[in-house]
Amino acid sequence: MKYYKALLLLVFLSSLWNINAQEGIDKELRAYETASVDDKIKLLHLFVERLREIDKDSILFYIKDLQAEGIKHQREDAIAMANFTMVFYLQDNSLFEEANQKLNSAINYYEKFENDTLLVECYNSKGNVAFLQGKITAAEMYYYKSAEYAKRSGNNNYWMLSSYSIAKIKIHQGDYDGAEERINDYIDFLKNKGVGVKMLAAAYGLLGQMYLDQKIYDKAINHFTQSMEYGLTVGNMKAVANGYTNLGIVEYYTENIERSGQYFHLALAYRIKDNDLFYISEGHYNLGDYYYGIGVLDSAIVSYKRSAEVAKTAKNLRTQKEALMQLSGIYDQQNNQIEQIALLKKIVKLQEEINEQQHSDGLKALRLSYEQTIDEATVLGGLREDELQGKVGALESVFNNWIIFTIACLFGLLAFIFFIKKRVKR
Repeated sequence: MKYYKALLLLVFLSSLWNINAQEGIDKELRAYETASVDDKIKLLHLFVERLREIDKDSILFYIKDLQAEGIKHQREDAIAMANFTMVFYLQDNSLFEEANQKLNSAINYYEKFENDTLLVECYNSKGNVAFLQGKITAAEMYYYKSAEYAKRSGNNNYWMLSSYSIAKIKIHQGDYDGAEERINDYIDFLKNKGVGVKMLAAAYGLLGQMYLDQKIYDKAINHFTQSMEYGLTVGNMKAVANGYTNLGIVEYYTENIERSGQYFHLALAYRIKDNDLFYISEGHYNLGDYYYGIGVLDSAIVSYKRSAEVAKTAKNLRTQKEALMQLSGIYDQQNNQIEQIALLKKIVKLQEEINEQQHSDGLKALRLSYEQTIDEATVLGGLREDELQGKVGALESVFNNWIIFTIACLFGLLAFIFFIKKRVKR
């Protein structure tokens, strides 16, 4: 009962934050509508991550708008920012090569104007794209490249961003001491600044994951709890739900089965309060895994069915399929062939829908990326031509001035010779 009393208090505090956070981004979105090109560049850079969390497709409106502004006013900086923010959308659709192309285009511009801070972000994003593909060596190279620009910028905020990313690589490589040192430096930096509570939640979560990987469960619990507390401070219910999920996993490994179940239930309660169907289906799925793991199959069946139902409502085909596959495994274990055959037919149909959806989403993202590239090439081609013509004009001017100067020198020399000869005759 004490867990649910705590939950009510935490949910109340979280709801206050969510109202304020939503009002904050709404204000920025309204400001964007009438902003100048300069301010639109700043605003999109400011709210892209938060808007992506709310609705990843809605960010496309602002990306297309900013690129249109860049083309209309021949502003390379606006086009570069549109490319940079487009990377998030392409990355979410697993279009990694296209994401890299956009980043390369943005990098070319930022290197030209020596914008070190945005180069930090671009190379960090290249590292993230590589990391998601499992290209750890490439990711490490890009993260260190990001760190070089961070150091050159003299901005400790960006240095810490790179340091945090490198810590992920070190964990993957099994260099836990090196990872812990970097994460603790990052945490100390954030605490000294007195800001970055959301980043502190992520940092402690990463430490918890690191200790979980090493099976040092007491420290994992401690850091996951700290992560959850910081997530609560910023009212991020997803972060709190993830915290409870992580605690549930650790308690399960340490065979504290009852407490593990309580944490999974609390995580689900948070997801329901947050009203995000994608994560609600995930919460039911996690509970299904919990019950399946302890052999309470009837409860596991109920949880997996609820997960599949919510996922269907949310049009989340992948989680729906995974929940049905788990159910199929249980029915196979119970030798319930009728239910299993019925589920297998649904799973085959879902896989077909998943393939079709992936194809459709991929084409949509590719089409938008291609249109962006064509428009960008057109306007930048014009800008490069104007720039080249300007250089040609400048060279012609220099050449013409040089000819005039040479002729003047020649006349001067002739006059000098004439006067010398005249004096000699005298």
